[in-house]
Amino acid sequence: MEPMYIYATPRQIAQWQQDQKNKHNTQHTLNQQDLHTSCVCHKETKQSLRKSNHTTVYLLLVSLLTALTSFAQSSQEKSIVFRAISPASDHYKTLSAADATARGGEMEAITFPEKDFSRGAYLKMRTVYVDVPAAFFKLKTFPANSSDQTRGELDYLLELQERRAAGDEALTDTLAIVYHDPLSTNPLDPDYTRNMNSLFFVGRDLGPWFNPEQLPFTSQVLQNVIQDATFYFFSLKAQFNRARPYQLEPRLKNLEAPGHASYPSGHSSASHVHAYLLSSLLPEYKEQFMRNAYDLAFSREVRGVHYPSDSEAGRVLAEQFVAQLLKSKKFRADYAAMKAEIERVRNRQSLTLQK
Repeated sequence: MEPMYIYATPRQIAQWQQDQKNKHNTQHTLNQQDLHTSCVCHKETKQSLRKSNHTTVYLLLVSLLTALTSFAQSSQEKSIVFRAISPASDHYKTLSAADATARGGEMEAITFPEKDFSRGAYLKMRTVYVDVPAAFFKLKTFPANSSDQTRGELDYLLELQERRAAGDEALTDTLAIVYHDPLSTNPLDPDYTRNMNSLFFVGRDLGPWFNPEQLPFTSQVLQNVIQDATFYFFSLKAQFNRARPYQLEPRLKNLEAPGHASYPSGHSSASHVHAYLLSSLLPEYKEQFMRNAYDLAFSREVRGVHYPSDSEAGRVLAEQFVAQLLKSKKFRADYAAMKAEIERVRNRQSLTLQK
């Protein structure tokens, strides 16, 4: 029996399977059309490039335009499930433009209480692939508690609190449990299924085949990756020791009270690690991966437990972490084997649907 994908409903799975069958039924016609168009375009492109002799410049311009298009996305455009309440601008960029320096006063003394930091065990974990000090990752200091930027972020969270509906809150309840605990990998643990499936959440658009049962080696590699990432983002949390938003703004009605400091966001860090890594494996799905990661990060703002600057710092950390990860000789060997497993299972799934 095919394992039920924990983050997809039976209706979604059935729809995905039907879409695959429909796609197969029309593929021959589309391929013929695409082949003709591709041949014509390819011929014209080759002639144009021969005449211009500026292939390198052309590719650089395409790359630059792609980067600028991605940078210009609004928060609504980044989202899949929170478009209705995501700002129409890029709120990370807008809020970060304010002055981040301290204005002084009692607020500057507020930090996350050391006695409440309940994830000290993560700081003692051994990493698998990446072996650099936490200070290697360059995150700028978070905006001061009394700064204009922090005040702007708190006002934004209050506005978001007013806009969130019961359905938004319920959705954030679901997303709150999408995290992988590296210290909880015993198959007999009642939390085991949720824990393992969290590793596959960002890639859920790939279909029901993308799960730990069908991809056991990929599951192990992702466990190792998130173990490393967790060590680093919790080390940075302990280093910065930023107070949670509701510790500075009593009008915030936070939907939970995490037992660790705020900066950077763990959900944002882990989900963006998955997004960047999966994008290197399956670049054609990059947009979906990044939107899923955005929604996980944004859900923490909706819950009132993270500042937007926490979310953005998590993304920046993830980008740096994956770049360092790809330099690891041990990881590159596992990366190749993981890629081969994904391609094999993906192709087998496709063949099954075509029968």
